[in-house]
Amino acid sequence: MSGGVMAPGATDALAASVAPAAPVAPDEPLAPGALMRAEIAEQPARWRELIPSQRPAWQAAVDAFRAAAPELVAFVARGSSDHAAVYGQYLVQQVLGRPALLTTPSLHSVLGATPEYPAGVQVAISQSGRSPDLVATAVALRGAGLPLVSITNDVASGLARLADVHLDLAAGPERSVAATKSYTAELLAVHTLVRAVAGEGLAGLAHEIDGLATRAERVLVRLASELPPIAEEFAAVDRVMLVGRAYSMATAKEGALKLMETSGIAASGWSAADAAHGPLGQVDDGTLVIALTGTAAGRESVVEFAAAAMARGARILEIGPAAVADSTSIDTAAGVPDELVPMLEVLPLQVLAAELSSRRGMDPDRPAGLSKVTMTR
Repeated sequence: MSGGVMAPGATDALAASVAPAAPVAPDEPLAPGALMRAEIAEQPARWRELIPSQRPAWQAAVDAFRAAAPELVAFVARGSSDHAAVYGQYLVQQVLGRPALLTTPSLHSVLGATPEYPAGVQVAISQSGRSPDLVATAVALRGAGLPLVSITNDVASGLARLADVHLDLAAGPERSVAATKSYTAELLAVHTLVRAVAGEGLAGLAHEIDGLATRAERVLVRLASELPPIAEEFAAVDRVMLVGRAYSMATAKEGALKLMETSGIAASGWSAADAAHGPLGQVDDGTLVIALTGTAAGRESVVEFAAAAMARGARILEIGPAAVADSTSIDTAAGVPDELVPMLEVLPLQVLAAELSSRRGMDPDRPAGLSKVTMTR
């Protein structure tokens, strides 16, 4: 793994990263939300392909990561991928005992500055791998001596071609603007990389993912009947606050983004510790608070916030084990280790986003003013 020297073909990769992807048109007109719903349902099958489809690449990534002996892991990401990076930040620090940070792409692409880094590795996460500011950040960090492991859903993208090692999300084409299967594949890719670097075998991790996929299939069957009446109940809400702690912080942020981009709902994702300050003051009658209680760590503070929000008139939807009194509850991850909960607890939020969008007369596949690839500079 080399650091500080641009990989062969990097100039071409940088140019390719700013070229818009060709649109993929369906063979026939589709009903609003058909793509998003199909891609939500497709997730368990795609998860099972993540490791078997590219075992040599996984081993190369693990070997390169270890060879770098990093004192720091820097995540490069935007949008939904940034939420997967939040998950990775927690995981790296807990499992590998190394500090991890989320890079600030504007520092490199807008301000033209690159700080001095200790010996480290950068992990770039992007569905498209094309955003110019992410490519610029990756180039800057390689120049600062941090080799690049990239995780994308496009093997021909700029980030893929720049990488010392590239991992394919194996999610297949994602045509709905709202990221669903690419997001959960990113979570699993980060999880697999970190756990494998920590010494767990790829065969065992593939077996674990297979079991998680089976669990997800059952969850999705349940959600098909449980979510529509819940979506009907909350169809008119115009303000939503999602609250979690630790690993569920990624879900709080991603769930809020899904609601915003598919339905135009004013949604925000918070740590329960932060939400107990200013954000609680925004809660009033009719506010929907989604309490993420699936992870045992930090659950108590989420329950406490939900109770305080309820006292101010909030309606509570709990994704977790019915720990919040008088709430509507959906439990998707009972008995699952905390670090795997985000892959399951985001599923009802994806389905809810699609259902609410349809009930509000919108098309979650084609949100107004948004495109699949955001070319941020």
